[in-house]
Amino acid sequence: MKRIISVGFLSLLFLSVSSQTTEPQKTTIFWDTSVSMKDRDLKKDLSILEKIITRTPDQDVKVVFFNVAIEVHEYSIRNGNWDVLKKDLSEVTYDGANVYSLINDLAGTANNYLFTDGNRVYENDAPVLPKNTFLVNSSPNRDEEFLKRTALLNRNRLMDFAAILPENIESLKKNKASTSPQIKGKVYVDNTPAPDVTIAVKGMPGGVLSGPDGSFSINAQPTDSLLITSRSHNTYKIIPVNAKDVLAIFMEANVFTLDEVVLVEKKQSEESVLNTPYGKENKEKIGFAIQSLEDKDINAIQTDVSQSVINKFSNVTLGNGEDLSKATMRSNTSILGNNYSLVVIDGVPQRQSDSSRGASSSSQTSFDYVNPDNIASISVLKGYAATNKYGSLGANGVILITTKSAEAAKKSGAPVDLARLTDNVYSEEMSKSSAKLSGIRSVLEGASSEEEAYKKYLLLRQTTETDMNFFFEAYDFFKKTNKDRAALVISTILELFPNDIKTFRAVSFAFAEAGYHDEVIRVNQEIIALNNTNVQAYLDLALAKQGNGNFQGSLNDLLALENGIKYPFLNKSGISKTLNRELRNLIFQHNNALNTSSVPARLLNNVKYNVRLLFEWSDPEAEFNLQFVNPQKRYFNWEHNRLGNAERMKDEIINGYCSEEFEFYGEGVQGTWILNATYLGNLETTSSSPLVLKCSFYQNFGYPNQTKEEILVHFQTPNEVKQLKTLQVN
Repeated sequence: MKRIISVGFLSLLFLSVSSQTTEPQKTTIFWDTSVSMKDRDLKKDLSILEKIITRTPDQDVKVVFFNVAIEVHEYSIRNGNWDVLKKDLSEVTYDGANVYSLINDLAGTANNYLFTDGNRVYENDAPVLPKNTFLVNSSPNRDEEFLKRTALLNRNRLMDFAAILPENIESLKKNKASTSPQIKGKVYVDNTPAPDVTIAVKGMPGGVLSGPDGSFSINAQPTDSLLITSRSHNTYKIIPVNAKDVLAIFMEANVFTLDEVVLVEKKQSEESVLNTPYGKENKEKIGFAIQSLEDKDINAIQTDVSQSVINKFSNVTLGNGEDLSKATMRSNTSILGNNYSLVVIDGVPQRQSDSSRGASSSSQTSFDYVNPDNIASISVLKGYAATNKYGSLGANGVILITTKSAEAAKKSGAPVDLARLTDNVYSEEMSKSSAKLSGIRSVLEGASSEEEAYKKYLLLRQTTETDMNFFFEAYDFFKKTNKDRAALVISTILELFPNDIKTFRAVSFAFAEAGYHDEVIRVNQEIIALNNTNVQAYLDLALAKQGNGNFQGSLNDLLALENGIKYPFLNKSGISKTLNRELRNLIFQHNNALNTSSVPARLLNNVKYNVRLLFEWSDPEAEFNLQFVNPQKRYFNWEHNRLGNAERMKDEIINGYCSEEFEFYGEGVQGTWILNATYLGNLETTSSSPLVLKCSFYQNFGYPNQTKEEILVHFQTPNEVKQLKTLQVN
């Protein structure tokens, strides 16, 4: 009996000790807090947790709240008391987008529960969790296929309560889409998105119409051809279906098919035409020598017309500071008279500088107001060619400048606006922002604290979440004090306006400014997945790696772009200038951290500028002007619109790039410059997306004391003007 009692006592003692030393069960809960989860059935989700805790009253729970960032909380639940956990889950604020890859290394070894609707920003982003994980969804607007696929691949158990909703049961009865892949694209007629254009697979009945923004989607195989027709524009086109994910189709209105076309020596006659004082003449008939420079020979990134002339004409030299107004075409034969050449712009002789009166004289002229990008041609006239038309004024030679504005006006019959050249004097009124403080910003600015402002933002979001500009306004407000919150706010756009390249690009600018370089990488990877010929995304992806300190990875990506071997299908001409400078500058800045053995020798020396300006924008269809005001208060515009730069915009749309560079260097650029931007509208008239413009300013580029500043602005209303920066050039 004693033995039995002893055994019983030991058994009880063993059980008592075991109960004291056994660790509580560990549970990990992943709680999706992105904006799409705001419609979840919270009671249903909490009832699931209630059953889990009732079954195991004592457990340690780790909750991972996730969207574009993660936040981990620990809870110790004893005797089934989980009031604190329930309270925290009930008070969650749903905002931003989600990133599943953030949670992949946080799963526990025992029980894991992922509460999510499967809606995600990045196509290839998916949770990778242990097989003992339960996927739970109570949101009606879930991604059913994604949830099923994730559960299957991870061998998880799916609990989709939304599947029993009437609307979702009805959707199961609908016929699935055709097995043919969806070909997406956009049609432009005369460089403008065209609605109601018929797109059909050649040889097949039926077809689809392009939408209000010119976009379409049609089932087609890679071996098919698309027939695009428009009766209203009297045009048609046949194109093969290629590997591109998104097609950009450009057509011209009123194009007729001719039985026979005869072209007689057109190219030869065009090449033999030169600008003279009397207009365009055939080179063979002129009878005197003229040197001429066409627009294709003029560097569009120069900010001064004088720099476009340097070393381009024989026996033509520029005076002090390489100034066009002090050009000479022969030795200084006059001691007391004027030796400077005459400058004629669009047929109008300009006031000459006078070499006999000294450089400081008020009689000296400057032509820094002439925009090099607006020049169609420059011709140099000497001897008889100059004096025959301009008499003694042309005795020292004539520099004849013809602008694109004048040529366009002649073709259209409109009068030439010479005031654009002679009266482009800058006034302070031009830089005053036309945008008033929005109602959204007024509400946020009126809050007494950041937390109060965030609560007001959430209230406003309930009625304005279809307005993308609302989120940029909120982002601009929060980035001043809390970049993490600003990044969360701007990421909401990606869930509410998914799968749009220009939206991805706009948000990536904000992510970069907020220091979320991993998200910049993910965004550009997604752009490439949507359109693998978007060359800008490859460049931005490489540069984003520098933000994370991965300089070697950035160099490898940039070199792969530069040599073209890895990406032979990319047209990198639009980014070649930026690519070259970024490669050189990366090596210059971080040479000690790089393996440069595979770098061509020509890239080992950096270029040097007083100032380098890099402008990037979110939408190739956006129309805007950049205005540069020099220290002498003269201005010129770089145009990004259908009237001034239609072919450039077309090239951007086709090849997928949205950037341009300018630089200041040499003498004559020192002083205070003003940079303004004016938003004009969008080729896609139905577009509601704001234009987001990113401006990178490099001072002393290529020197050891190089500095960089980035400015991000957004535009919503046509004719909105914003001053980007007042820039001091040394």
